[in-house]
Amino acid sequence: MLPLSPSTVLSSSLDTKDAESAKTIGSPESLSPDEVARDCDSHLPFEIPGAMVLSNPSISVIRQAADDIYRQINSDISYSNQFIIVSNLSQPLQELLGRDRDRNPLEVSYRLTLDTRYQQALIRIIPSKAHERVTQSFLNELILKLFEMGIRPRDYTMNAASRYHGKSCDKEADQSLTPSGNPPDDDDWPSLVLETGLSESEAQLRADAYWWFSNSDYKVNMVILFHIQRSPERRVILKLYNLRSANPRVTRGLQAEVGRTLLSDLALSQIVQTVSPTVLRPHLVAKEIIVTFGNVENAPLELEFESLMRRPPAPNTSEGNIIFTAEDLALCCRYAFPIP
Repeated sequence: MLPLSPSTVLSSSLDTKDAESAKTIGSPESLSPDEVARDCDSHLPFEIPGAMVLSNPSISVIRQAADDIYRQINSDISYSNQFIIVSNLSQPLQELLGRDRDRNPLEVSYRLTLDTRYQQALIRIIPSKAHERVTQSFLNELILKLFEMGIRPRDYTMNAASRYHGKSCDKEADQSLTPSGNPPDDDDWPSLVLETGLSESEAQLRADAYWWFSNSDYKVNMVILFHIQRSPERRVILKLYNLRSANPRVTRGLQAEVGRTLLSDLALSQIVQTVSPTVLRPHLVAKEIIVTFGNVENAPLELEFESLMRRPPAPNTSEGNIIFTAEDLALCCRYAFPIP
C-alpha cells in the first residue's frame, strides 16, 4: 500500500488533541507504474481530492469525522466529500467497523473497503436515506420484473452490504445480486453490483467498478453506478458497465479494456495499454442514462438475462432480458429529487 501524504489540517469540530490525525489530501504524487499497479490492486487510493485522512484514530475520532461529513453533505450542496481514508487502523477497530451494521459504530450509514494487510480503510459516507432508497428502489423493481418472468427469490440472493474478499482487501457494495445454483461459498461473487454516490465521486465509483470486475476474476458481470448530482441541477446519472459475454474468456485483453474504460488516471491508463491485446475477447459495454425531474434521457436500460442469472433464458418461458423503461427509471430515482 502506498503511503498517504496529507498536507493540510482540516478545519472541523474534532478535538484539538486529535487534530493531527485529521487532514485533507494535497497535491498528487509522482508514481512509478509498479507503484500504481500495487495501489490499483489494493484499491485504497493514495489520493481522493478533499477526502479526510485519519492516522491511528480512536473510534470516537472516526465517529466525529463521519458525523462532520454527514452534516456538511446534508446542509451544503457545494460540499461533496464522502470519504474518510484511515491509516494505521488497529485490529480492534478493523473488527468493530466491519461488524453487524445493526450496531452501527459510526451512527451514520457507510460502506467499508478494508485492507487488513496494510491496516488501512476507505470509508464512504452515505449522504442520506434518499440516496440509499435510489438503489433499493431499483432493486425492488428488478425483483418485481424477475418475479413476472417466473424467477422466485429462491433463485437468487440479495446481498446488501455484504463484504467480499478481494485479492488484497475487502469491500462492500451498496447492493448486489447473486443467482443461486452455485455451492454456498463466502466468496460466491454477485453477478450484479450497484453503487451510489455523489457525482463528484465519479472517479472513485469507477475505481470501485474496476475493483469488482478485476477482484472477482470477472465473475461479476454487471456494475451499475448511480451518480447523484445536486448542483447546478438535480439529476441522477446511471452508468451500466456490462461484460458482453455472460461467461467471458478472461484474457489480458479483456483486463486491459476494462481498465481503459473505468480508470481515468494517466498512469493506470498507460499500464493497461501496454498489455498485449487478444484478438478474440469479450467487450465491456457502457451505457449512460440521465434522469432529471420530469425527464429521462437515453432510456431504456436493458440488463442481459444471461449475465444476471448466469444461465440462458429457459425456452418456452417469459424469461428474457430485463427492461427498465423511462417511467421505471424515473420512479426509481424519485427519492433523489426534493418534493416540489
